[in-house]
Amino acid sequence: LGESDADLKDTAYRVVADHARTLAFAIADGAVPSNEGRGYVLRRILRRAVRYGQQILGSPEGFFQKIIPVVIESFKGPFPELAAQRKNIISLVAEEEASFSKMLERGIKYLKDVTAE
Repeated sequence: LGESDADLKDTAYRVVADHARTLAFAIADGAVPSNEGRGYVLRRILRRAVRYGQQILGSPEGFFQKIIPVVIESFKGPFPELAAQRKNIISLVAEEEASFSKMLERGIKYLKDVTAE
């Protein structure tokens, strides 16, 4: 961090890992990404992780949903609710990530079109 992380790669790895854990646990507890309340916080967390992964780490589209099964596997012993909600967690994250990727793609295209004028 700081001068030793000038390219923000270390920070990006930490953001992606931390946000993957946060989302897995929150969704297992019944929270769902949405436009209101805690759901909105989850949506912003996912989008931040995806943006850091794609823009700073150069990760391909859809990378984030592939991290979630690793989180579940790592924590399923002490937190069996993660394993019980596995399909739901992965499905919701995949859906949100795909939706955000489409929106981001449209926004970047729009920005390029506007700046080209």
